[in-house]
Amino acid sequence: MGLDLVAVMRKLGVSLDTDSAPITSPGVITWLGRLLDVTPEHSQQGLVEGMEVWTSGQGFAPLDLVGIESWLFDAPRGDHLIIVERKMTFDLKDSPSRDGRFLSIWPQDKLAAFIGHAVLDGSLVIVEQLEVEENSEVPELFSGKGPFTLKPLNDFSALEKKGYDVSMAKPVLIPAILYRVTGTLKGPVEDEIIRWVLNCDGLHVIDDVELLERSPMLNHERLPIEENPTFADVLSERRTFSDGMGDLLRWWKFDESSSNRTEYKVLVPAHKGVDSLGKKWVLNGVTGNVHSNF
Repeated sequence: MGLDLVAVMRKLGVSLDTDSAPITSPGVITWLGRLLDVTPEHSQQGLVEGMEVWTSGQGFAPLDLVGIESWLFDAPRGDHLIIVERKMTFDLKDSPSRDGRFLSIWPQDKLAAFIGHAVLDGSLVIVEQLEVEENSEVPELFSGKGPFTLKPLNDFSALEKKGYDVSMAKPVLIPAILYRVTGTLKGPVEDEIIRWVLNCDGLHVIDDVELLERSPMLNHERLPIEENPTFADVLSERRTFSDGMGDLLRWWKFDESSSNRTEYKVLVPAHKGVDSLGKKWVLNGVTGNVHSNF
């Protein structure tokens, strides 16, 4: 996994306000925070009070001028710092500009130099103290005795597309198994990944996992659970990869032999209904999928 830049910056003594993000269109560049209480030492490194700090995030596709220009179109007036965590296809001297926006770009070597300077001046005692969370331990939200009830998305758009009325449905809970899967994606390069996978009438990748503090007292509706599941099909993915001749879509295949998993018994909030032909359907409140013919 990549660096948690907010945690790293704070470990280096940089004060970041992570509330009230500027309004910008979704893109490769995302907001980290706003600089507060800039020290004289950090000022010498180019940091400015009130500066908005952004990141390109990590990825295989390099950051190009189009990505910078798209972000700059929405960027508010003031000072901005973009920390680039991936390769760049342009020189810093060619960076775009816009009236009222003062842009600094830190490539990977500049960030490394900033961390190294903190080590040399004694503000960071040892590099190993940069505690970048790897989530290698069991998340605390699963402490205690299960089953654990997942928090639903409350997205009923799949029902609307099918013409089903959620107001006529009954809330239920679906017993399921949630896996925390680690392993290797093998493509043009290798990537170590951590994914949440829900085993509930098929395997489904879950982006974020949240739990309800209290599980509602509801009837259980059972859907099929795969025995001894494998994850190659659900975790393999296509990504953009630049080979120097342009960006191409390439497959990253999940290496099943590298797989490690931790499983949790969970309950999935859902809604159960009947269609006009008398057939049952169930809306999975976590994946948003509608299950029928079960």
